[in-house]
Amino acid sequence: MIRPAPFLDKLAVIAAGGAAVWGLWCWVELHPWLATRLRDDAFYEFVWAANLFEGRGAVVSDGVTTSGVQLLWSLMLAGVAWLFGRADVLPVLAPWLGLLCHVATAFVVGRLSRDRVTRWCLMLCWLGHPLLLREAENGQETALCVFFAATIVVLRDTRERWFLPLSVLTVLARSDLFALVLMLSLCRHRHAKSVRGWLAAVPAPLLALFVPSAINYWLGGSWLPDSALPMAWLFHTNLTEASGFWSNQWWFTRPALLGSPFATASAFGIGLMVFQLIRPWWPAALRFVPAVLVGVASALGVHDLLTAGWAALFLALFPSVRLRRLSPRLLAVMLGLSAIVVLHWAMRWYPRDYYLAPLVIVGFVAMARFGRWRILLLAFAIVQIQDSWRIMPEPLAGQQEMQLAGLSLHTVLPTAERVGCFNSGIVTFCTGPLADRTGADGRRGIVNLDGVVDSRSFAALQNGRLSQWLDEQGVRFLLDNPMQFELDPSVPHASGIYFGDGFDPANDLVEVARFDVPRVRDSLSRGDSVRLYWRRGRGEMPARPVASGELKPMPPRSRSSTHPDTDRRVWWGARPGDSLVFVHRDGSRELLASTEVETAVLMELSSDFDGHLEIESR
Repeated sequence: MIRPAPFLDKLAVIAAGGAAVWGLWCWVELHPWLATRLRDDAFYEFVWAANLFEGRGAVVSDGVTTSGVQLLWSLMLAGVAWLFGRADVLPVLAPWLGLLCHVATAFVVGRLSRDRVTRWCLMLCWLGHPLLLREAENGQETALCVFFAATIVVLRDTRERWFLPLSVLTVLARSDLFALVLMLSLCRHRHAKSVRGWLAAVPAPLLALFVPSAINYWLGGSWLPDSALPMAWLFHTNLTEASGFWSNQWWFTRPALLGSPFATASAFGIGLMVFQLIRPWWPAALRFVPAVLVGVASALGVHDLLTAGWAALFLALFPSVRLRRLSPRLLAVMLGLSAIVVLHWAMRWYPRDYYLAPLVIVGFVAMARFGRWRILLLAFAIVQIQDSWRIMPEPLAGQQEMQLAGLSLHTVLPTAERVGCFNSGIVTFCTGPLADRTGADGRRGIVNLDGVVDSRSFAALQNGRLSQWLDEQGVRFLLDNPMQFELDPSVPHASGIYFGDGFDPANDLVEVARFDVPRVRDSLSRGDSVRLYWRRGRGEMPARPVASGELKPMPPRSRSSTHPDTDRRVWWGARPGDSLVFVHRDGSRELLASTEVETAVLMELSSDFDGHLEIESR
């Protein structure tokens, strides 16, 4: 039996405390404003919850109910809106609710071990894990689904009458946790010696599958959530058209082979899990073979080997560790959570870091089993600190322009006009729950076009008849980043080819207004602003809010501002070839925007712009 040295106990706890402090410091340092911290998808859940609270039903896209949100989190948000008597507080409170779930999960994870030192180290490392901290406050369901995933892993041996509702809640928290529920249920009944005994494993996953599916069918008309297929379909279709199917299939499958998703979650911890699963049947005489293979692969230029490298290192260093048989419980956790990577990477081709958050549990389960090895606890904390550079904020700066567009759309179009939008979460929230605080006369109907929260538009996209469907819906205006309407499938998110009817954005869309925040650039190509388009030939084109060649200041933003230092807005009536330049007090000149078409540009200038604006004509 291993008897830990007292000084290693203290050193391990100190290192874990350092991991917690470091993670929290990184979180504070990278803590951005609402529009860059909360993804556009989070606002779908805010709108869904707000409409449910206000009696409008489970609606996001104007005119149709949707199942395209994670149900349990969205219901909780509706409860928060009811508790505060208003829905516009959701973007502020949702991150704190996520952070609360993150802290609660740390206490759950502590129960993975009965050893006091191990428990403290696991809890502190969990609290400071950079990926978990960042995604806890993304406004989405991430922290809640991780809480339930950790809870069902810890309580995997609880009585069936508790395991059943816990299984349902876990899948309601996020649908891709179904594989975890299935594997844990099979593990619970692995000793069954009869068909009846094996059938006892069926009710929990069956009920966990049926309840969300029935709700999905009731709200969206399909057993799958509305959000399950649209983005995956778009990426599969566009990438296959641009560069072939099999090359892309291999590209997205490789990470599922212990690649970067596992390293992002915890290369050390998941490598330790792989070691524990392989060691019982791997011959000690061949303990150096995996390390040699990883080394040769690295020498040949293969990358993304960190997790496999840790597993190979453990096999080489600990050939005599007494792991005489494969642990079904560890295997169930590993397979159930690794299915997340297979689903979103290898199958959907739509990887996102927040999908990976539950995968962190794998590393902590593996570490809990080896907690008596204090040197491993110490290394676990140190490696987590070193790996924190991997967890960088996603480039969401362009969402500030979505927010500006949503808050200012009423100054360009009458509220009665419905507007189609692909990235419609922020815009819908700003023209919906925030409408009463933006100076708009009532709420505007925003129609989601990518199908994530509108099964009607997804069907129209699949059939290549989006233009016709928009005519049927009476939608004369489109609002989004110009790349959304591109015809080239190699451009990310390009959807122009699915409009049908010979759609050509250069001819069929007339730019009415542009919403631009200087010095903010989206990570995607041609993502320099959000633009409002009139669909040519659909009624009359509205008058622009500013004359050509004119600069007209806008009144300060209302008290709904989430950017207290950015409330200077100015309309610029841009002529083809014109540029808008900011002249600083020291005489230096900064190009803010230029355009090749006639349009109205709404610029939002932060307080560090100290000088005046000039229009330069070509």
